[in-house]
Amino acid sequence: MINWPNMQFKQTGAFYAGLVFFLCSVAGLIWAGVALNTWLQGQQNAPVQQVKLYGDFQHIDAAELHHVLQQQYVGNFFRVDVDQVQQFLLQQPWVFQVAVRKQWPDALVVVVTEQQPVARWNQQQLINKHGALFSAPLQQLKTDLPLLTGPEGSEQDALDMFQHIQGLLALHQFTPLTLALTERFSWQLTLSNGVALKLGRDDILKRVQRFVELYPVITKHKNEPVSEVDLRYDTGIAVRYSDNDTKRKA
Repeated sequence: MINWPNMQFKQTGAFYAGLVFFLCSVAGLIWAGVALNTWLQGQQNAPVQQVKLYGDFQHIDAAELHHVLQQQYVGNFFRVDVDQVQQFLLQQPWVFQVAVRKQWPDALVVVVTEQQPVARWNQQQLINKHGALFSAPLQQLKTDLPLLTGPEGSEQDALDMFQHIQGLLALHQFTPLTLALTERFSWQLTLSNGVALKLGRDDILKRVQRFVELYPVITKHKNEPVSEVDLRYDTGIAVRYSDNDTKRKA
């Protein structure tokens, strides 16, 4: 025999129990949301307390750069604009590439790749290993660099030519110091021993090789040092010695 009042009471109790559970769940979610919002509001004011600066520095004063970053960008964690920091760093001398990110909970991580100069350009700028021009204080150079000169926009050609010539001369213990491309696109080279080479426009490496082969001959029978060798002739060369600028064609 079914006891209907007892069944009705059980169903009503289950309903109210479920309702209480639902209301408690909603209240818990509301409380969690309020707590999360309060926490986030607090974090909005959380300061960046440290800058972590990384890089292989030769020309950049890492301590000074770190001090500047601390002074200008340490502050609110969420409001620090990493793009702004990156743009600021890319405008600094000797900086080639930059990566900036935030590190929870309170750090700004900065990784700087320094420019790697391989030559000076037109007495005013520098060329990096990628053939790109950049400006930096030349007095801060740590090593002597070759000087390349030429018309605007010819820096990549000058660097390529210099590297080819440098590789060839290194086999014979000659060191190039300067390479100039004139307005008429004629190449001129100066070596560390003071000899200037006029190479013209064409067959540059062949003319450098001709100099290497003939140099023992042109220095053998004369005590005065060679000051200039003109290699623009199809056959032979013209040699200028340092004594009263005497010039002789060989």
